[in-house]
Amino acid sequence: MPNYELRKHKTADAVKWVVVSLLVIGLIGAVITLFVMLDRQTTVTEIGAEAYTIATLDENGEQTDGDTSIVTRNTVTTDGLKVAIADDADVTYTIYFYGSEDEFISKTDALTEDFDGSAIPENAESAKIVITPTADEDGKVDLTEVLGYAGQVTVTVNR
Repeated sequence: MPNYELRKHKTADAVKWVVVSLLVIGLIGAVITLFVMLDRQTTVTEIGAEAYTIATLDENGEQTDGDTSIVTRNTVTTDGLKVAIADDADVTYTIYFYGSEDEFISKTDALTEDFDGSAIPENAESAKIVITPTADEDGKVDLTEVLGYAGQVTVTVNR
C-alpha cells in the first residue's frame, strides 16, 4: 500500500508541474502578443507635398505672406519627428517648435543635414517645417515648384 501512495503522489506532482508549465508558456505567449500589438499601433506617417503651402514664418513663428519658401499648412507632432534631406538637395529647412497651447518656443538654424529628433525642446508638442530653396532662379517659389522642393525633404512622425 505505501508504494501505491508514493506512486499516486508522484503522478499528482507531475500533473501539477505540467499545468504550471503550460500556464507559464501561455503567460509568455500573451506578453509577446501584447508587445507585438502595441508595436503595430505605432506607425510612422510621412508628410507629403500636399501638406505645404507657399509662405514664410517670422521670428515669432507666425505665418506671413511671402513667396520665398514653403511651410507645412498645419503643425505636426514632435512624437517621432525625423527629417531626412536628399543628398543632392538644393534646399535648406528650418523647424519651428510650438508648445501645447500653440505658443512659439524656438526654431532651428537652416539645416542641410538629417534631423534625428534629438534636439527637440523638452516642452515642444508640435512643429512646422519651412523649406527654403537655395538655387531658385527667380528667388520666388511658385505652385509648380512646391512638389519638387517638398520632395527633397522627407518628414516623418509617429501617428
